[in-house]
Amino acid sequence: MTLTPARILIPALLVAALALTGCASGNDDSDDGGSSAGVPDAPAPASQQRELANALEGDVDAELADEAAADSDSAGKPAESAAKSDTYTAPEQALIRKGNVALRADDVGRAQIEVQKVVDKHAGQVTDEKSQSDDDGKAAFTRMVLRVPSEDFPKAVEELKEIGELESATTNQDDVTSEVIDVQTRLKVQKRSIARISVLFQRAQNIRDIMAIESELSQRQADLEALEQQAAYLANQTSLSTIVVSIDLIPDKKAEPKDEDDAGFVAGLSAGWGALSTFAVGLATAVGALLPWLVVLGLVGVPTLLLVRSLRRRTPTPAAAEAAPPTD
Repeated sequence: MTLTPARILIPALLVAALALTGCASGNDDSDDGGSSAGVPDAPAPASQQRELANALEGDVDAELADEAAADSDSAGKPAESAAKSDTYTAPEQALIRKGNVALRADDVGRAQIEVQKVVDKHAGQVTDEKSQSDDDGKAAFTRMVLRVPSEDFPKAVEELKEIGELESATTNQDDVTSEVIDVQTRLKVQKRSIARISVLFQRAQNIRDIMAIESELSQRQADLEALEQQAAYLANQTSLSTIVVSIDLIPDKKAEPKDEDDAGFVAGLSAGWGALSTFAVGLATAVGALLPWLVVLGLVGVPTLLLVRSLRRRTPTPAAAEAAPPTD
């Protein structure tokens, strides 16, 4: 059989097509094998630097805004949001309650014992106590600072009012619910931020990044401690209420003089005797004031008067000398 050019060309083309198909499949297999057997490449240095910069420049307030937006988006998905939410649930209402009770009692020491009984009844405590005593050593005043559970605050105040004679009682409360929620939210965001920076610290590859991450991590840990202290203070103030109790001693009552009738014989006699007593006192006062002068006059004036009289007797007067006759 004679081979024509067409019969020779067709098998050659088929062989070339099969060869090209085998090469393409081999390349594909080698690519797939390399991608499946190899490990993920490390992020490029530029992308890692951008991630680090974004983490270090992150702001807690911005994260709070993002969280609020996320909460609003998940409002229509209660089951999913409940599953992803934190275990902490903010209280419905957080109140800081304070009260002042001023009492008076015949026995301050006994009143102190009654106050302690009220505190023990409500599982509270006396955090401060100051007392003063009178000259006889008897308790005259005391001031006690009480901490009782907030749910028992109204009952405790009413029971304290019954211990002695009530002078005054005041109560007030501050609603800090929004502050408690804000602190708890900031705590969660700060903890997540520290966890994210800790991961970046483990992935840092040069000294400059390590120093920058350490500085930022220390600052955020200090902020976290401050938030934890604030949260602990709010928890203490909202769980326990403060009552300041002051107790004064009631002074002894003096006998009041009876009113007497201002008219009649007895009243006149009393008035006359009073006037006589007043005159006698005045006279005695005057005599007492003049007595020293009388003594001085008696000691000096009487001898002087006698001396003057004796001198007058010895000296004749001019008229008597002219009348006398001359002697031979």
